[in-house]
Amino acid sequence: MVIGAGFIGSVLFTSCTKTEPVSVERLEEGLFAAQSPAQMRQFLASHSGTAQLYFNANDPASDTALIAELTNRVNNPELRALYAQTKAEFGDAAALKAGLAQAFTNIQKDFPSFRPPRVATIATGFMGPDLLVTDSLIVIALDYFAGPKAKYRPIGPEFPQYVLRRYQQAYIVPTVVRMISDRFNATDPADQTLLADMIHSGKGLLFTRTILPETPDSLIIGYSDRQLTQTFNSQDQVWAHFIDNQLLYNTSGEIKQRYMEERPFTAEIGTACPGRIGQWLGWRIVSYYQTRQKASLSDIMQLKNAQTIFQQSGYKGQKEEE
Repeated sequence: MVIGAGFIGSVLFTSCTKTEPVSVERLEEGLFAAQSPAQMRQFLASHSGTAQLYFNANDPASDTALIAELTNRVNNPELRALYAQTKAEFGDAAALKAGLAQAFTNIQKDFPSFRPPRVATIATGFMGPDLLVTDSLIVIALDYFAGPKAKYRPIGPEFPQYVLRRYQQAYIVPTVVRMISDRFNATDPADQTLLADMIHSGKGLLFTRTILPETPDSLIIGYSDRQLTQTFNSQDQVWAHFIDNQLLYNTSGEIKQRYMEERPFTAEIGTACPGRIGQWLGWRIVSYYQTRQKASLSDIMQLKNAQTIFQQSGYKGQKEEE
């Protein structure tokens, strides 16, 4: 098998198995209705907690620069066109609500202490972050995820085409779930090796795959289907590169960036090898560990020792379990 690939509301769970609906407050509707400075001030005052986090403003309703900028934006014909495109793409957000509801239910099954955050959506013309995920609040900037057919897409050096293609509706829930995984992902701060980073990412990917079992691997890790197939089929060569170059216990920030961060491809291995290949290998290692040790997701997430996971996984670049 191939292994690869921030809202106001309330979510209440009455049992571990029943999926309760998610309430999502559509903040973009109130935002674009606030077309004067006075209306914008009132909007920000009504949603001060969310606005404070999303816009990084201590007192949003008194921030004259923020009020002026947002008022100008919602009256800009081009941004109103973007808002219309966003509404057309997401509609009543039924798919988003259903995906989050199932994810929250599944997280709570394995982690009973989990309390679903409040959820809101917004659209500002790419003014704030694409996703804001905290323990108590998720804000999803829908305009970022309007898809490839949208007239306006986020631009800038942080949005090369190989990253931009992931800014689609289908990637939202898997990305949110992986971000939530960080709160359960125990680490050893003293271990600064590439292997530790790989295992941490692998645990996050395993968490996302377990919570969203019907979601394609491509949406979980953000590789295309072709990249997944090629990487799986050549993983023995990828693994040999890591071993031959003694990368696992390297602590160089530059080295870790090469193998863990966004790149069009991993040049050191070849143009067919996607970026973030260390994350993919970490997923393989953690998956092997889970199978061999018959470990639960919660046990794996609580295990801090990356070396233990690696050694007990038995992974050596093989495609199938031995």
